[in-house]
Amino acid sequence: MNFIEKAERKSRGRAILFYLLAITLLASAILAIGTHSEGAARLAPWFVMIGLTALNLTSLPFHGKACGEVSKLMNDETTRDHRRSSFAAGFWAMFAAATATMIVAALWPLSAIDISRVIITAGLMAALVAFATLELRASR
Repeated sequence: MNFIEKAERKSRGRAILFYLLAITLLASAILAIGTHSEGAARLAPWFVMIGLTALNLTSLPFHGKACGEVSKLMNDETTRDHRRSSFAAGFWAMFAAATATMIVAALWPLSAIDISRVIITAGLMAALVAFATLELRASR
C-alpha cells in the first residue's frame, strides 16, 4: 500500500470519526441540559472534549517536523478548502443556535451554561458533519 492509499484510508476513517464525534457531542449536550450540578469538575470533561474536537478540525495536528508524507497528503489543498467550508457551516450554525436560544430563553428561563452548551455544540456539530461529508464525497 503506497502513501496515497494510506492517506485516503485515513481520511475516510477521520470522516467517520467526525460523524461519531458529532453524535457524542449531541448526546453529551442532551444529557447535560437542565442539570443543576454544574461546576468546574462537571464541566472539565466537556471542555476537554470540545477542545480536542475543535483542535481536530484545524490543521494543527498536521504541522511540524514529525509530519510524515501521509499527513501531508491528508492535509492537501482540497482538505484545506473543506476545512474552510466546514468552519463557515459551524459559524452559521452557531448564529442560528444563538438566535434560537435567545427566543427560547425569552419564553423559558435557561442558564448561561445551557445556552453556551447549545451554541457550542451546534457549531461544532455542523462543522464536523460538513467536513466529514465533504471528505467522504471527495474520496469517491
